[in-house]
Amino acid sequence: MGAREFGPGKHSRDQKAYHIPGNADNGADSSRFGLLCMAHIAIVTDSSADLTPEMRAGGRITVVPAPLAAVPARAAMPRNGEGQPNAARPALVDTFAATFTELASDHDAIVAVLLSSRLGGIVDAALQARKRLANVVPIEVVDSRSASLGLGFQVMHGAELVQQGLSAVEIAAVLRAAIHRYHVVFSVESLEHLRENGQIGRSAAMIAEALQLKPLLRIDEGQIIPHERARTLHRAINQLADFVCELPAVERCAVLYATNETDGDRLLRTIAGVTGLPSHRLAVHQIGPAVAAQVGPGALGVAVVETDIA
Repeated sequence: MGAREFGPGKHSRDQKAYHIPGNADNGADSSRFGLLCMAHIAIVTDSSADLTPEMRAGGRITVVPAPLAAVPARAAMPRNGEGQPNAARPALVDTFAATFTELASDHDAIVAVLLSSRLGGIVDAALQARKRLANVVPIEVVDSRSASLGLGFQVMHGAELVQQGLSAVEIAAVLRAAIHRYHVVFSVESLEHLRENGQIGRSAAMIAEALQLKPLLRIDEGQIIPHERARTLHRAINQLADFVCELPAVERCAVLYATNETDGDRLLRTIAGVTGLPSHRLAVHQIGPAVAAQVGPGALGVAVVETDIA
């Protein structure tokens, strides 16, 4: 877990490469607290963001230990008004409430940037905790509509916005407005882990297994959907590189691997070759245990920040 440094002239894991924004309006109105732009604001995320210790320390980011396994499986979770799962276990709500309470002692506001609400109940847990502390500290809860470094990039960008002097409301607005810039695409050895955790249907998993496919999936609007099909690792690597290459402009790209760093380095070299991205805009990052438990061993993918060319 974490990032390994490359030697001079190779693609580094420079943590300056990580910054981004997210999406989803949770209805918070922290402006009623009358915060100044230079207020002391805490940035909070959950452990599915796959941030390294260096990234957390550099952005002064608080990480709530909320592994995906701690959230009820998607199929078993109560649904919200849009039919999406959003239930949270009481213990997770208590954890967020305790974290927010502690941060309130030396912060004027909190911005929590969290795992997609369509992948689990972490956002719902934070919203319930916010309700408990309505008269204690203003809290903005941002649904990243992503996971792993697709979420982590957004968190890092939120930390940068704190340093720029934006208010909690402004930070949340910037993050929510830029969700379209962040992409996560990945391949898995088997769909069985995702099926067991309720993220895909049993029939899709059985078909992929029968055809001996190495499915490529992506996170779209916060949920996992099919992207491409490949029968070999070589083909999967080429398709992942093609995805990055076909984007109009790339600000940052992180190669994600679950267990095989050699595959991650191979994908990085392929992306560098087809895109021409300079070394300071490419990194290799190991998927953390919370996400790895969902996608299974051998997972390989990319998290990409698309350049804002508006």
